Amino acid sequence: MSLLAILLAYSLERSVTLSRNFHWRRIVLRWQQWQSKQTQMGRDGQGKIAEWRQHLLGDVVWAVLPALIIVFVVALFDSLLLSFAVGVLALLATMQCGQARQAYRAYLAAASDGDTAGAAEQLRQLRRAAGRHDAAPVHELLLWIHLRYYFAPLLYYVLFGIFGVLIYATLRDMRHHHNASWRKLQFVLHWLPTRVMTAGFLMVGNFSKALPVWLNSIGNKPQHNLEALGKVAAAADDLEQRHEDDITSTALTTVALVKRNLLFFIVLLAVLTIIGWF
Repeated sequence: MSLLAILLAYSLERSVTLSRNFHWRRIVLRWQQWQSKQTQMGRDGQGKIAEWRQHLLGDVVWAVLPALIIVFVVALFDSLLLSFAVGVLALLATMQCGQARQAYRAYLAAASDGDTAGAAEQLRQLRRAAGRHDAAPVHELLLWIHLRYYFAPLLYYVLFGIFGVLIYATLRDMRHHHNASWRKLQFVLHWLPTRVMTAGFLMVGNFSKALPVWLNSIGNKPQHNLEALGKVAAAADDLEQRHEDDITSTALTTVALVKRNLLFFIVLLAVLTIIGWF
């Protein structure tokens, strides 16, 4: 049933436009905004909650409450059909990245037309969609977007079910304080998806060249997840521009790589399901 939920969710994500009100990011942000308003109104007990939320742990616990409520209700009914339906909806709600898809298509169109300024603007939009503030190259942005909105939700759903995908998406999308503790939490949250996703690059790309780079990414010296993604992908496939005036080749090769990689893991899940390991 989990494999069927994944396949259905990925198919619907391509063909169905989900209202923004049902995007998990919108739900989490509204939840946090509601609590902030309650605190400002000075309701009983809200001051203590606001004080508690000043700490990272309190902020995270409060943000994940909607996910915990959903998981509790599903567990309470103990229905396979309900779990399947909620699993599909959870995956669909957490995989919404329309802004990134639009920016990517506009980037290709502008680059094909020779509109350098337009391509640069769409690259900035991709950077915003990826949640990056640094001037990362286009292939790193596309890899990071795919990891956060497609691969990581799939992996956490496979490992922990509805609970895993909703908790991951909450920690990915919630408002937070920019500090060292939050950056460390994000590093830990994306460490496993990054290493599993790049392990797939070995299978669908240049194995012998990418293997040493992948092993280095899981070595004793911690590597930034984005850096590890970019290095292993570049080793697994040729991401360099084919011509000096062709700035779309890197983006197209990157997207082709992640599509092959996703298909590889879908097939792997199907095989594991058939032999009874999943």
